[in-house]
Amino acid sequence: MANKQKLIYAALALSLALNLFFIGAAANYAMKWRGFTNDVGWVDERLSRAEERIIRHLDGADKELARRVFKQRRPELLGALAELRAARKAFRASLSVPEPDPQDITAALNRSQAAAQKLNENLHGALRDMGSGLSPEARAKIADHMQRRHRDRD
Repeated sequence: MANKQKLIYAALALSLALNLFFIGAAANYAMKWRGFTNDVGWVDERLSRAEERIIRHLDGADKELARRVFKQRRPELLGALAELRAARKAFRASLSVPEPDPQDITAALNRSQAAAQKLNENLHGALRDMGSGLSPEARAKIADHMQRRHRDRD
């Protein structure tokens, strides 16, 4: 009888653990889904991760310079990323109608191209501002990291 009781308790504990795991996973994905529906949040998070990937390789004054440049460029970068996503959404919408209008498709593609160009200019401007102010050691550290990371792609 004691064996059966231990087996029942073990099964109940396992069931409880599995239920908590699945409830936690569902809550995690629900929060992620909520973030995807809010474009600005998703874009801001993506930009913050890119910023941290660059900043973690820097020290002292170089780190502060990079933070200052990103802080200064962040509104322009966020706007450009949001515009790019909106333009691509408009392109998908122009294709999803029963009879697509070539002018709508062309306008959406032109908008997407302009947004990508604006994003590219702002990103390269931030990198240029950072690169021109970084110490030679910091530039060498970043170059070394990039070379090691992209060696297999060349």
